[in-house]
Amino acid sequence: MSTSSPFEEHTGTNEGEMRFPDLGDSHFVFEDKNLVYHEDDQMQEELERQLTDESQSNVSATVLWKHVVKGKKCGNAHGGSHVFKCKYCHKIYHGTYTRVYAHLMGHKKGESKGIGYCSTVKADKNLQMQIKREVENVESSPNVVPLRKSKLNPSSEATLRGTSLALSYVSSFEQEYSTQDRDDVDSKVVRCLCANGIPFSVLKSPYWEDMVLAISKELGYKSPSYEKANTILLENERLKVEREMEDFKQKWPQYGISIISSGWSDIKNLPLINMLASNQFGSMFLNAFDFVTVEKSQKSISDFMLEAIEKVGPYNVVQLITDNSIDCRAASDEVAQVYPHLFWNPCMVHTLYLILKDIMNALPWLKQTYRTAKGIVRYFLHHPHSGDIFQIFSRLKLLKATAQGFASHYITFYVLLDIRESLTAAVLSEHWELWATSPNMKEKVKLLGDNVKEAVVSENFWVPARLALSIIKPVYKMVKFSDQDGALIGDVCDRMDNMLGEIKENLSGLEDMYTIVEEKVLSRWNKKIFPLHCLAYALTPKYYDEEYLQLPAPGCRKRCPPDQDDEVFECATSAICKMHQNADRQDIIRVQFLSFIEKKGKFSLPIAKRDARNPKINVFQWWKFHGGDTKELRDVAFKVLSQSISSFSVEKQWSTYSYIQSAKRHRSNSSYADNLVYVHSNLRLLSRRNPSYKYGIHQKWDVNPELPYVDESAFQWEDLCFMGLDDDDSLLKQASHSSNPVQELLRIIEDVPSCDDQLDEQSQTTSSARAGGGRGGRAGIPSRLDHKGQEG
Repeated sequence: MSTSSPFEEHTGTNEGEMRFPDLGDSHFVFEDKNLVYHEDDQMQEELERQLTDESQSNVSATVLWKHVVKGKKCGNAHGGSHVFKCKYCHKIYHGTYTRVYAHLMGHKKGESKGIGYCSTVKADKNLQMQIKREVENVESSPNVVPLRKSKLNPSSEATLRGTSLALSYVSSFEQEYSTQDRDDVDSKVVRCLCANGIPFSVLKSPYWEDMVLAISKELGYKSPSYEKANTILLENERLKVEREMEDFKQKWPQYGISIISSGWSDIKNLPLINMLASNQFGSMFLNAFDFVTVEKSQKSISDFMLEAIEKVGPYNVVQLITDNSIDCRAASDEVAQVYPHLFWNPCMVHTLYLILKDIMNALPWLKQTYRTAKGIVRYFLHHPHSGDIFQIFSRLKLLKATAQGFASHYITFYVLLDIRESLTAAVLSEHWELWATSPNMKEKVKLLGDNVKEAVVSENFWVPARLALSIIKPVYKMVKFSDQDGALIGDVCDRMDNMLGEIKENLSGLEDMYTIVEEKVLSRWNKKIFPLHCLAYALTPKYYDEEYLQLPAPGCRKRCPPDQDDEVFECATSAICKMHQNADRQDIIRVQFLSFIEKKGKFSLPIAKRDARNPKINVFQWWKFHGGDTKELRDVAFKVLSQSISSFSVEKQWSTYSYIQSAKRHRSNSSYADNLVYVHSNLRLLSRRNPSYKYGIHQKWDVNPELPYVDESAFQWEDLCFMGLDDDDSLLKQASHSSNPVQELLRIIEDVPSCDDQLDEQSQTTSSARAGGGRGGRAGIPSRLDHKGQEG
């Protein structure tokens, strides 16, 4: 290929598709054997060009162009057709909009457009409906001539035949009148949102789009009454949602589910607990329990857990996931007395947070360095003039976004180290000196500014900050792994070992400090507490692969297969016995387990070994291919490997906590509240299975950044928490390459401490800077710190 690419976003071709010869500077040159062209393309291109030239309002007639990456023209000889790449199947084609339409909407049997129906769209009903809605919305407009022969809308051919090209044009008066009418409708929409306190983010919702489209098609439509909406219509909607959840529920007997319990408290400390059923295929909201009139105890929690378990079927449930609180663990023990086959596991993200908290308490210098770092951030945030001086020397801007706990430590250290040069230049500048010596400055502000300057110019702050980041970064890499959907449980044991290995490498020469960190990690991560994770690890074929075992492990750790780790093997076999209380079945599965780890029978075949290391074959496909002779063990593998490891990725959606809470406390009608919460929650969970939620026009539609109580929203978490986990990642580099620098502004996520903690931190802003040597001047870089943070 030449340096000129036909695509603005991606280059290259897909296997199995036509390969294009080299590109010139202006257009593609096709070989005749690769060029398939239809007269329909020429006719449609001419029609599209006429419509585009005559009326700007008809640009929307080519609405599907946004679903492909549009390349350069193929040449003037063929009506101006373009090369394009589908954003879903990533295959490359050429032609006019007719082919884009046929690729994304399909065509009737027997017809040929020289292009196939997109395999990704074909397999995703939700995506089909989204594309269909977009096309119907455009084709329903009197100003647009629809394309013919849609697979999803067979009547579109007749529509085209009956539509004269002349009718597709509108006079300038009609266009002006239509624009004014639309503006009036837009005004009424905004007025309704403002009057009812509905955030504008609702306009991103796919359900809002469905509603508006349905109303526009029904002439003279009138809104249902309040009484009808919260009775008949709400009950009908619950039945519809339950039907939509059936596909997910049908997988429960084979793959099992985890019951996830996540608790909430509002500003009045009023508790509410959610119950969800979850596995690798998704999640389903079961119920929310209000503890205002019920004592929140292990007995009441266990009763609610038992109710949820009986609702979904006890033998569909594999484990309970809660936080690490004493009440939740005790409640889970009571549930296990009723259903002894169930496991209890703490949320992995919550466990990692507690590990970090324990490490910081065990290393006072680390906690103090973090307080100093937050003091620096707060000073620049709370004193606008200092922020203005900083802006002179940096392309980035400090913005405050509050979040509790998980992200603050890593983000604070990472960002400060990334902007160190700009901070130093700011506090040493003439601007800073003039401001600091201003007679109008309050004495307290001046003292804090001197402390901040001292910390910023001193290596006695930056050296501990770098060391702190080297301890925290591996923990947050593990958090990043745990905070996602999918089949993760089989990799947890190996990832935790890697986390410890990375910390050991980073603390090379500081063995005493590493010993403290290791002790705190293992006190929370004891494999005997996680037998289900050990069984999942032992049932993952790649960890027995000889090539994988030869790869270097972090911390100079020697890799070994799971069965050679006595603790893992013991926990795995005990987990098999717990899952199956029948002794005969236990024996069958344990013998099959030995055949698996010793690679006997089908497990010894070369193809089984090759598939174990093949990244294109996931663990479920491997067991389907090679577990046929050990069906009982294969069924165990399906159930174990499908389970969730964290409640955090599910919790992130509850940005509507206040909505759920107020509904549950609507005492006058409990069935109304249950129906409302069920429909509300599961519609959101259903939408998250649609690809458009992650990548399309409805991306993260249910995350409302306008609400102040969205502390751990997906925006904040995904955009900020995992910056810099790759070694070459840099905020400054991101900002310099950004097409919109305003969206790349630096944001610091910090804890929300108590008032006493805030005062304590402000008064001790530079205590860690003073620990290594007096006020003023730059101290030399200490070569090492001991576990107390002192120079070695």
